Amino acid sequence: MSDVDNGAPNAPQDADTTAAPQTDAPSGAAADTDKGAHAARPVVGRLVPGETAGAAEPAILLRELQIAAVLEVGAWPNRLEPVANRLSELAGTILPGRPGRFSESDTALVGWVAFGRFIYVAASPEETARVDEALDTDDAAVVDLGPARRALHVGGSQVAALLNKAVAIDFDPRAFPPGSLAQAVIHQIPVIILRRNEEGFDLLVPSSLADALIEWLTDAALEFGYRVAEPTAMM
Repeated sequence: MSDVDNGAPNAPQDADTTAAPQTDAPSGAAADTDKGAHAARPVVGRLVPGETAGAAEPAILLRELQIAAVLEVGAWPNRLEPVANRLSELAGTILPGRPGRFSESDTALVGWVAFGRFIYVAASPEETARVDEALDTDDAAVVDLGPARRALHVGGSQVAALLNKAVAIDFDPRAFPPGSLAQAVIHQIPVIILRRNEEGFDLLVPSSLADALIEWLTDAALEFGYRVAEPTAMM
């Protein structure tokens, strides 16, 4: 959000108050004469499919992702290996060997966020109870984050430059290839960044702060131009 004060000082009493002559030109005429001007954002704080703003040829794609289930799993000390093995079985994929990476199948994604801490995203809401029941409380703590998280997709040719306005991460595919994840802070909002492919990133963000993040993203993306695509399932 802009911190600029739009208030103007009162005009002096002897100022020339003669109104400028009016024309019948449409309000958009000025934009036609200044091709470098950015269009104003039609909507602030949420993503509306079909919305475009900024440059005439948008270089950023934004869309909301629908999450069926998302959990955080924390393995107790000395129980990391059995918990990792069980999550691998549940997700139907081989877990990555270190934090900062994730693996996925057709039905689930498991990210190793930090030592002993995992994020589990699934295509079915039934996975919440399934994972909770599969992990013994002596092995791990399972927290249902479904209502507390939203997901956004950010892609396009300038997506790395957009994110680098807020985070100092080298998003070159050689340094941050598909399958990489990072915890970051964007606009004072904690975000998990997942690189699903070379064209873009998925962001997991607290639900209560998602609109603020969207406002930052759309404002920061004006430089490159952006368009909003239809929502789709994350998995």
